Amino acid sequence: MGKEQSVTIEQDLGQIADMLLLNGTLTECPGLVHGKMGLSVFFFHYARCTGNELFADYAMDLIDEMLNQIHVNSPADYEKGLAGIGVGIDYLIRNDFLNVEDDICEDFDGRMVRAVLYDHRPDFSQYDGLSGYGRYWMTRLRYQAPAVQARECLLRIIGLIEENLPNISTQEQTDVYCFLLDLQEISGFETIIEKHLTAKIAKGLRQGRNFFPRLRDSVTGNMVRMCQQKRYFNSKKQDEIDTALKQIPDLDIERPPERMGLLNGYAGEGMLRLMALNQTDVLWMQLL
Repeated sequence: MGKEQSVTIEQDLGQIADMLLLNGTLTECPGLVHGKMGLSVFFFHYARCTGNELFADYAMDLIDEMLNQIHVNSPADYEKGLAGIGVGIDYLIRNDFLNVEDDICEDFDGRMVRAVLYDHRPDFSQYDGLSGYGRYWMTRLRYQAPAVQARECLLRIIGLIEENLPNISTQEQTDVYCFLLDLQEISGFETIIEKHLTAKIAKGLRQGRNFFPRLRDSVTGNMVRMCQQKRYFNSKKQDEIDTALKQIPDLDIERPPERMGLLNGYAGEGMLRLMALNQTDVLWMQLL
């Protein structure tokens, strides 16, 4: 990357940060994909890039406001609710952005148990259903107190997938397949998830080629789709991704300020630019 392009990207990042500082706390959604949780991810990364801890302080303010919005009957879904928030918090802890002694997500567990065991709807997607709930419980396996509950919920989700596999929609199958592949990497689950289950889903996906419809058509969503296709299906090459990063469209500062989030807003476009500057890796994309 040339010096001139780097300067342009840094200027874009400054504009993005200014826009999010003005509008971040006004964002009503507390969630990961569109709301405060996702904005905090950007600001922690931007603080590390710039060395300015004021951005990290702002990220903490967003998290505090987000936690104040949560209550016992908050939505459990991944896109806007507790599942995604829990995964986002776990991401920040694992990447040394948050150093907390208390288990922030402890108060979420009761609601998430209810979501899996009692509030089940016939939805297996990541953003609205059981694949997203499963990703929350995967993070809870790392904590001693909720690990038993987490295992129980994950086994229940696997059972529901097996029972309903013929009726799981093509759009949801991508999310289910990727969830099961990631769960197989966790000790104790590699033998529980039978290979024929993921093989059946993979066959259907190869026929449909309907990869990650939840990501929609946005600058960030399209880039995340490419990276996830490489990770789970080996259908994209790294040089294609590198080329796409170099061709990020110019920042459009005329867009409505309500577009703030990770998937289709300023926070996501900021993360893409941090990637282009080699200030972060692709791991954040797994949040989407």
